[in-house]
Amino acid sequence: MTNDTKEAIIERLIEGGLEEKFGRIILALCGQPPLKASEIGKLVSISRMDAYNSLKKLQEMGLVMATLDKPMRFTGLPVSDVFKQMIRREEANVRRLKQHLDDLSSNDVVIRNEIYNKPNEALFTVVKDRHSIYATIENVVQESEEDVWMMLSRWGILHLMRSGIIDSFNEALERGVNIRIVANIDAKTIRFFEQLDKRIEIRHQDNQTQMGVYVDSEVGLQIVHSESNPTGRGRDDTALLIESKDYMKAQIELLKVQWNDGVAYGSAKARLVDGMITEPLRLTIGEGSFYKRLRGLISGEEGIGFTNAILRRPDEPITLGISAASLGQLGVDMSEILRSIGQRIGRELALELREEVDDDGFWNKLSLQWEKLGMGEMIIDSIPPNIVTIKDSKKCESDPQLGTILCHMDEGVLEGILMERHGFDAIASERLCTSKGQDHCLFEISIQVPN
Repeated sequence: MTNDTKEAIIERLIEGGLEEKFGRIILALCGQPPLKASEIGKLVSISRMDAYNSLKKLQEMGLVMATLDKPMRFTGLPVSDVFKQMIRREEANVRRLKQHLDDLSSNDVVIRNEIYNKPNEALFTVVKDRHSIYATIENVVQESEEDVWMMLSRWGILHLMRSGIIDSFNEALERGVNIRIVANIDAKTIRFFEQLDKRIEIRHQDNQTQMGVYVDSEVGLQIVHSESNPTGRGRDDTALLIESKDYMKAQIELLKVQWNDGVAYGSAKARLVDGMITEPLRLTIGEGSFYKRLRGLISGEEGIGFTNAILRRPDEPITLGISAASLGQLGVDMSEILRSIGQRIGRELALELREEVDDDGFWNKLSLQWEKLGMGEMIIDSIPPNIVTIKDSKKCESDPQLGTILCHMDEGVLEGILMERHGFDAIASERLCTSKGQDHCLFEISIQVPN
C-alpha cells in the first residue's frame, strides 16, 4: 500500500466520520501482528495514553479487536471490513435519527464541535473511585517500558496488595522494567512489603503522605484524595491522570531527592523488627575552606611548618591522636559529632524497650540498662524528665579531659531517648560534670517546641 493510497483511505475514513488519528491507527494496524498501545502510539506519533484511549474507543466501535494478554494487545480489521462496520453503524444511526425526528418538535438544534489537535499540550484527566484509579494504574504499568516510580502513604501498600494490580508490577519486572517505591513503612504494614518481589527497590520516608505512580517520565497518576480507612470502599477517592513532559520532569526530580533522602528497606526493617538503627550517620563537620584554616594555623606559628606539630598540642584532650582544640580550629566540632553518635545510641536504647507501653516501666528498665552499660546510676525528676542526674560514672577515671568530650555523647544519648520514646526534640545540657571535680553529672532537659 503506497503512501498516496494510505492518505486517500484516511481521507475517506475522515469523510465517513472518523477522526484523523483513528484513521491512522486503523491503517497502522493493517498487516501487523497484535501490538501494545505504546507501540501503536509510536507508529502514529501520539502519546501512550492517547493511543490507549483511542484504541478503546475504536474497540467499542467494533473497528479494532483486543487480546486478553497482559499487557493488552490490539489487532486491526481489513480496510473493507472497517468500511462495512462503519456503514452498519451509520445505518443504525440513521434509524435512530429518524425516530428522534418523529419525536421532536420543530425546535432547531445547533451543535458546534470544534476539535483541536494539540499533541504537545499537557493533558489532565480526573479519575474517581478507587476501583477506577487502580484499574488505570494497572493499565499504565502494563504499558511501562523503562521505569516505574510509586509513592505509598502509610496504608498505601494495603491498597496495592488488595487491588490485585501487583501482578502487573511483577509482569513489568519480567520485561526488565525498573520499579522503585518510596513508602511510609511501619510495624503494621512491613509484612506486606515482605511479600513484594525482591527486585522491587524500596526506601522508607517518615513523612511520606503522597500516593501516586509515574511511568517512563511520560505519564503519571497522582492520588489527590484517598479515604483514611484502608479497608473502606474508596468511592470518594480521586486521582489526577497527567500527561505533561514538564510536570513529569519536575516530579521525577523530586522523587529522586526523596529517594536519596530515604532509608534503605533493609535498614527500615532492622529498626522496626530488630530495634536497631543501621542507616549511615549523617554529620556536618564544618563550613568554609579547611585549606585556608590550615594555612592560618601554620602561618600563625613561627617556625612550625608541619601539620602534625599543629594537631598534636600538649595538655589538650586527644581524639584519635589529634587534639580536640586543633580539630575545632580546622572546623571539626567533636562535641557535635559525638552528640550525633549519642543520639543514635539513645534511639536504639529506646527501641530495645519499645514493647514497654507504660512510661514508668520504660524509664525504670532504661535506668537498669544504663547502669549495665557502665554509664552510672540514672536518677530522673519526672517523666519525661527535666533533670537527669548520673552518679558513679566511670568514664572520667582514666582521663578527665577525655571525659569532658564524652559528656557531649551522653547529652546526645538522652536527646535520642526522648526523641524516640516521646516524639519531641530536646536539648540536653550538662550543668555538672565529674571531670570538673563534681561527684556526679547533672543534665538539664529543654524541650524544643516548634514555631
